[in-house]
Amino acid sequence: MRPLVATIDAAALAHNLGVVRRHAPRSKVAAVIKANAYGHGLERAAAALQAADGFGLIEIDSAVRLRAAGYRQPIVLLEGIFDAGELPMLAQHGLSTVVHDMAQVEMLAGLAGNAKIDVLLKANTGMNRLGLSAQEFPGALDRLRRNPRIGSITLMTHFASADEARGVEWQLQILQQLPGAPELPKSLANSAAVLRHPQTHADWVRPGIMLYGCSPFAGRTGVEDGLRPAMTLESRIIAVQSL
Repeated sequence: MRPLVATIDAAALAHNLGVVRRHAPRSKVAAVIKANAYGHGLERAAAALQAADGFGLIEIDSAVRLRAAGYRQPIVLLEGIFDAGELPMLAQHGLSTVVHDMAQVEMLAGLAGNAKIDVLLKANTGMNRLGLSAQEFPGALDRLRRNPRIGSITLMTHFASADEARGVEWQLQILQQLPGAPELPKSLANSAAVLRHPQTHADWVRPGIMLYGCSPFAGRTGVEDGLRPAMTLESRIIAVQSL
């Protein structure tokens, strides 16, 4: 066996969640634990972050695992559903979903039964990765509002330059101009916005990288932001080369 050991510090994860709360004391926190909690272990990270108000991940099977483990907080699928066949599983386990394109709006129109699903309607305000365009957004919002199977609707976007000099104001202005968007509850802030842009904290914040002890800012360490590293890698040196 190779002498390589990764040690996960659960206390550091809990500490970093506390840093989030100190920066955004009036917001609920959705801890992002996608991709096996960035390699830290899904169940291990969820246990350390159990004081979070909710969890965000991508994989529906991981969301179901959290429900089976007893977690009752809101759990949201950050990339939404990929197939209408996933809808019964969302309804059964009380999972929320991001809606980032019209195909997903259409899928939700076919939800059967009496269950209701909470959604986060994602607007593309400049990240240009996922999200509804300014032209699509009003129609998507209207269709979701008229769908009796939809519960709450939260506005979501992803900041493209919260960690850069350009900041976030240009994207906030786009949000303000979307019909129907200003009155919706909001989930906007990533780690960089949590630390640097308090005007974005709103109803929910979505910290990811900072929970694991890393600063989202180039040239800056997590320690400088009051964070503690959640993973330590150790190995043994087997050779030293002399020059």
